Parts: sequence; C-alpha cells; structure tokens
Amino acid sequence: MQTIEELDNYISQHIQKCFWANDMRVLKEEIEKLKPGDVYVEIGVDEGGSARTAHEYADPEVFKVYIDIHDVDPHEKSIGRGKFMEQEGMVGIDKTGVFIHGDANTVAKWWNKSIDLIFIDGHHDYESVKADTLSWEPFMKQGSTMLFHDIDYPEGVLKWMNEHFGEGKWENCHGKVGRVRL
Repeated sequence: MQTIEELDNYISQHIQKCFWANDMRVLKEEIEKLKPGDVYVEIGVDEGGSARTAHEYADPEVFKVYIDIHDVDPHEKSIGRGKFMEQEGMVGIDKTGVFIHGDANTVAKWWNKSIDLIFIDGHHDYESVKADTLSWEPFMKQGSTMLFHDIDYPEGVLKWMNEHFGEGKWENCHGKVGRVRL
C-alpha cells in the first residue's frame, strides 16, 4: 500500500487531477473504515483521482461504484478514464469496482442497495449538488458518512450543505471536503 504522498505522485504522472493530497487523506480515513461487503459510491469521477484513492485504501471486498456522466478523452497525460481504471485493476472481470457512464440521479432511480460511504463530486452548482444529495441520501445507512468535494463553492456546495444539514452540523475537513456523519 502506498503512502498518500506516493499515491499522489503516482496519480499525477498518469492523469490530470483536481483531487489533492489533503482530499486523499479524508477519503482514506473514511474508506479504511469499510468492511468486506460494504458499499462505496462516488458521484463525479472525472479522470479518476478520487476513485484511484478509494481503490488503494479500501478493503478489496468493498464494493466500489464510480459514476460519471461525462467521458474523458485521452490526452497528453491520460490514457483515458476507462483504460486507466482497467490498468489500475479498479474495474474489470472479477473486480469489486464498477464504472457507470451515466447520470447519477438516473442510476439512483433503480438503485436498491444500502450505502456505507458516498463521495459527491458532481457538478458544484446549488441545484446539482442538491439533486445528488436528495437522490442518494435515502440509501445511506444509519452511521454512514457522506463526503462532499469542493465546499469552497459558496453559492453551490457550501450553500446547499448549510441549508440542508445546518450550519455547524457538518465538518469542514480542510476547506475543500465536507463530511456529514448520519
């Protein structure tokens, strides 16, 4: 298992990313608590930095579901999200990780599993984060955790979290990640 710094450096060599070492620390802390058979859902995968972090630190028998509506084309740094996830052993035959290329809120309409940890990092405007939360929150187990990325969007993520959960009722982990324990 790599340290945060080693993984951060490794990921930076393979993809562009907007998920940094401090973000990785928060996700690592939460995902290491999951047990075999638990479910992790990630909304808004982008190129896969947070997904790769989840893969690195989760028990191999944790079910990991990565959802994103947008595709990522290969570019000078990235071989593309699908190939990167396969290369890293995150998805594929006999893996406990799956990638769903689609709208997370549509997926929630047919979803039927309880969730132990969710990482919401889709669009950051108020209506989008509100829709993501309201679509997925009903699946959260008692004692589960919701993580929100980019809480530094004051009229989007931050406004929604304060309105929905209540100011001071959720934890600001380091200015970019918000944590809600249910």
